[in-house]
Amino acid sequence: MDSGEELGGAGRAERYGVAASSGIGIGIAYVVDRRRVQVPRTLIDKESTETEKGRFLEAMRDTRQQIEVIKKRLPHGEHRAILKAQQMMLRDPDLIGRVEVLIGDELRCAEWAVATATDEIHEMLDQADDEYFRERRSDIVFLAERVILALLGDNPLEIKPPPGAVVIAHDLSPADTAHLHRCEVAGIVTAAGGKTSHSAIMARSLQIPAVVGVEGILGAVFSGELVIVDGVRGEVILRPEVEEIGGHEIERERYNAFEQRVQREHAFPAITLDGRRVMTRANLSLSEDIELGMSYGADGIGLYRSEYMYMNRDTLPSEEEHYRTAKKVLRHYAPHPVVFRTFDLGSDKPSKLLGISKHEANPAMGLRSLRLALRKRDIFLAQLRGLLRAALHGPLRIMLPLVGSLEELEDGIAAVEEARDQLEAAGMAYASDCPLGVMIETPSAALIADLLAARVDFMSIGTNDLIQYTMAVDRDNDDVDYLYQPLHPAMLRLIKRVAEAGAVADVPVSLCGEMAADPRYTWILVGLGIYELSMSPSAVPVIKHIIRGSSSTEMAELTARVLCTKTASEASELVLEVMRERFPEHLKHGGGRSSVVEEDA
Repeated sequence: MDSGEELGGAGRAERYGVAASSGIGIGIAYVVDRRRVQVPRTLIDKESTETEKGRFLEAMRDTRQQIEVIKKRLPHGEHRAILKAQQMMLRDPDLIGRVEVLIGDELRCAEWAVATATDEIHEMLDQADDEYFRERRSDIVFLAERVILALLGDNPLEIKPPPGAVVIAHDLSPADTAHLHRCEVAGIVTAAGGKTSHSAIMARSLQIPAVVGVEGILGAVFSGELVIVDGVRGEVILRPEVEEIGGHEIERERYNAFEQRVQREHAFPAITLDGRRVMTRANLSLSEDIELGMSYGADGIGLYRSEYMYMNRDTLPSEEEHYRTAKKVLRHYAPHPVVFRTFDLGSDKPSKLLGISKHEANPAMGLRSLRLALRKRDIFLAQLRGLLRAALHGPLRIMLPLVGSLEELEDGIAAVEEARDQLEAAGMAYASDCPLGVMIETPSAALIADLLAARVDFMSIGTNDLIQYTMAVDRDNDDVDYLYQPLHPAMLRLIKRVAEAGAVADVPVSLCGEMAADPRYTWILVGLGIYELSMSPSAVPVIKHIIRGSSSTEMAELTARVLCTKTASEASELVLEVMRERFPEHLKHGGGRSSVVEEDA
């Protein structure tokens, strides 16, 4: 315990963190104060290296099997996909190869080799620009601990809270969170983690109220004390007063009833009170997640992140694999469209498969996305051929990421034409009329949206990068994240400009990223002329609910007022005032389950 931490057992106290999963939980604290696994640091003799490697590989298999047992106990959904991704991490050839080198060349025992390789990967992820990848640090640590425990012959450190308890820990692994779902816990509080940590995503998927990133929480509460977890406000109340308990119980019942009503209506279309249809689509990263969008009532897939097909594996995805994956997703979502973004690798999404070894001083503005695809043309063409073939099986759309100029777009279009020519020459069937679109993520693209619209079938605004590049701010840098302002006048004008360019050219314009998933911004986006929104699947029901309860006239009126503001803070105050009054269930405390942070868009 840190000397500065407050001892538990005192009077009523409050702690604040990140609202990771909405809902209100009330229960007795179950404190998990784990200590790091003690790793033996023993040198072995040369003759024992093969035996030691065998022990390591067997422990990896045992760990994968442990996760498989947990996975099979869960219903289908995002949580199972996360556990499957962890199993894939345990097959990572880089990790396995590095551990075997440490055993064979440096004569370290398997436990020591696993710990060393894990520390190296942890340090690499710590340098990533993207919060999503930094959050993967805890994943690799948890997996390493399981492997080391298997090597030591111990069972994983199992958490066994009673039903209705509030689990309080420094951090939790996805497997831990899955187990807590079966224990029917009331809530989760962790000292570490953010909204994009896998434990937070698991909690949202399993609908367990959770607050993460609560400093000093382990030293502030004892097991057996009463705790209220407010996953809407991001608040944890320790040893609450009697009146508070009653008030939160009423609020919990009201919140749960509201959530149930929203979920029951998820299949209804998002049509405003005066008849304007808004398409609400889902963002997906893995084919294993395809059930999610449909289960939440999405109108198809507005962003399928194909780059995840290139990660955590030792071979490139083939044309045939691209074809089969796209065909599977298309058949699942028929007759709705599916937008496949060509691989958006580089920067904070590295892939050793593309052979990029040069260190870049500013990777966010370096060799990435379409620039990288055009440099690795054969790999790019294989993906395009697979997608063009799959487009025969449904309304597939191809989207090019991070286009900054008309010349860059023309190069991308030329690659698509080349892929068509290759299929034609090979006598293979393909869709000759597959729509091609462009992602608007740079200020330069937004400013020439009229020129781009003349050459594409659709455009999609990626707000996460567009805000970052427009405002010159790293949203994951705590020192400047206050400058990450979606309602900044510059951002509103850029979005409006793109929407107007699309309308003039009769080219549909969609928007994906955090803004689409945040109920505070729904009226503004529709008021700016964006009638296609793509977001995290779990955000769809709430955004639909807001649209169905609104008129396009009142959205336009609020947007006109916001466009007259001079600062982001003035715009934010105006929007929050109106939206909280109209939709108190969603925005009374700053947003509900739909306020989901996307890892990218």
